[in-house]
Amino acid sequence: MHLEPERHRSPSISLTPLIDVVFILLVFFMLASRFGDWKDLPVNVLPAEESADRQDRDWLTLTVEADGRVAIGEHRYAVDELADHLDSGRTVLITGEPDAPLQAALATLDAVRAAGVKDVQLELMP
Repeated sequence: MHLEPERHRSPSISLTPLIDVVFILLVFFMLASRFGDWKDLPVNVLPAEESADRQDRDWLTLTVEADGRVAIGEHRYAVDELADHLDSGRTVLITGEPDAPLQAALATLDAVRAAGVKDVQLELMP
């Protein structure tokens, strides 16, 4: 009986699964990303003498709380109720509690501007 020795084939690596995985990742990241407009917040740094002048003004302080509500003195309001309680001639300072969400502070800023207040300052850090 004559047996032929086994022929060893050299191993080959197929790149097809790798290309499939890369394509799936590409499609995932294209669908998961947002191609919207990014809005920047203007940040103005005041000189020391101008900042001292601003401290003398009669501020109306709005405090954004952890639950997203806004406190004006002892009263608490939802963001959409602010327009009824603001005077457009006042200078408004928006501050926040340490655990208040940034989105709530920005929504408050938008609501104050929509109410017609021109002089608004957002203070996020003490």
